[in-house]
Amino acid sequence: MLTYIIPFIILILVVVFIHEYGHYYFARKYGVGVTDFSIGFGQELFGWNDKHGTRWKICWIPLGGYVKFFGDRNVFSQADHEKILKQYNEEDQEKLFVIKPLYQRALIVFGGPLANFLLAIAIFFCIYTFVGKDFTPAVINEVQKDSPAMIGGLKDNDIILEIDGNKVESIMDVSKYITTSTGELLILKLSDLIKNIA
Repeated sequence: MLTYIIPFIILILVVVFIHEYGHYYFARKYGVGVTDFSIGFGQELFGWNDKHGTRWKICWIPLGGYVKFFGDRNVFSQADHEKILKQYNEEDQEKLFVIKPLYQRALIVFGGPLANFLLAIAIFFCIYTFVGKDFTPAVINEVQKDSPAMIGGLKDNDIILEIDGNKVESIMDVSKYITTSTGELLILKLSDLIKNIA
């Protein structure tokens, strides 16, 4: 069971970190102070403070996270404008999320989903580049007795090269071409032989 739980938790932590870092990146870009960068909720397990005054921490419930901005009442960035401005001098007011222009606040909020979107692109790019497509040969392992395949002349260990004129590069192509076929017959090219399957 741990072989499923531990990878799942690691995956969640990575996704949450990337998401929250998107918020953090744009907040820092536009001069918003960040007091907390938390991975997880609840009691802090461990953490550290950076030179900008942000508390980076790992909490014991690893099912989310948050970035808390300077001057926020809570992690939902809710604050009363008038009340909060009275609490800080001009220098500190520059670090407040609530006084930033609308487009900056929008980018800070959108930064999390944007980071996840870029993560998805990076993952798919890496899979396609380093793992690639499935090129497992379309080899017939077993032909059922009296099945349409057997009647059509297919045998065990035949290799499917084409279906209805479409080149078969992997076993994945077989199901794709069969399900998208509109004819009553399938024309298969098997190891340089042509066979019709009803």
